[in-house]
Amino acid sequence: MKLSGKTIVVAGGTGGIGSEVARGVVREGGNVLLVARDEARLAKRVAELDDLAGRAGAASAYAADAGSRAALSSAAVEAVARTGRLDGWVHAVGSILLRPISATSDEDFAMQLDLNAGSAFRALHAALGPMRKQRGGSVVLFGSAAASVGLPNHAAIAAAKAAVVGLARAAAMDLARYGIRVNVVSPGLVRTPMSSAITGNEASLKVSQAMHPTGRISEPADVAAAVLYLLSDGAANVTGAVLPVDGGMAAGRPPAMAS
Repeated sequence: MKLSGKTIVVAGGTGGIGSEVARGVVREGGNVLLVARDEARLAKRVAELDDLAGRAGAASAYAADAGSRAALSSAAVEAVARTGRLDGWVHAVGSILLRPISATSDEDFAMQLDLNAGSAFRALHAALGPMRKQRGGSVVLFGSAAASVGLPNHAAIAAAKAAVVGLARAAAMDLARYGIRVNVVSPGLVRTPMSSAITGNEASLKVSQAMHPTGRISEPADVAAAVLYLLSDGAANVTGAVLPVDGGMAAGRPPAMAS
């Protein structure tokens, strides 16, 4: 099992992608610490993970706000206290703000930057201490195809996700000397509760599917598979990378749109 014995923190662990990553960690023999603000939802997710048939890993929870560097640092300390190590940090914290630039306020823009890039910066700080001591670890952040492809109504979130990519690449260079890898998974549209306003509307979903060359949007399991690879020893020499899971969206126009 490729994550056997590893301890992984999943911030945003009650969300659609974070929950799926946590399931994968447990199935692959790892120990996962779910981090989110809602204690009731955390307890529910841990109970679900405990019920996984044939599981080899273990799950626990820690309530913390990604807006606080101290809270995230405490989560890292908690992970080490429970298992003696911290091998991976998955920062599945983010947002979807679809609004034309003319209707995007300074406050909207600042909030998107902080929720996405700011919280990723705080996560790197949190993970750095334990990982530097053990001379190794993997941090996985989340970008978006919108940071690579110009899309209407995406100005704030595109800027925020582009900032995450820049942060990850610079951090990868800073932290390589400690054996710490920093990578980004960059999805297109993913079917999660956060995106339900789009995926739950048949007309909007068809438009979104047509924007992906594969003809479909991603499921959380598609994204989780990429994350699990980056956490594993199979990606031991991968850092500073942006791994798209977007049905080819960032690579070019779908055939139907190009013709």
